[in-house]
Amino acid sequence: MKPMQERCAPWRGLLKPQAYASIVPGRAPELKFHGNIGRAKSAVAYRTWGRAARGGEIHRLVGDAWELVYRVEEGTPLDALPWKTDG
Repeated sequence: MKPMQERCAPWRGLLKPQAYASIVPGRAPELKFHGNIGRAKSAVAYRTWGRAARGGEIHRLVGDAWELVYRVEEGTPLDALPWKTDG
């Protein structure tokens, strides 16, 4: 898989300074951009059925670099999502 910087480079000029990206394997397109972290969390976590996350990664744009915020394994129970269990 290409590094995040390389994957997002074509859209960099269109993104807000506080952009988020979600990567969800099997989704088309696999990489999507979001204006806030709430939408990125929804993209990775929630399905229209079941009580488990569909899985993926959330990245945040910091300056000109992308940093991984959360990685969620497919099938993670919704009450065990990392942002629900963080301190």
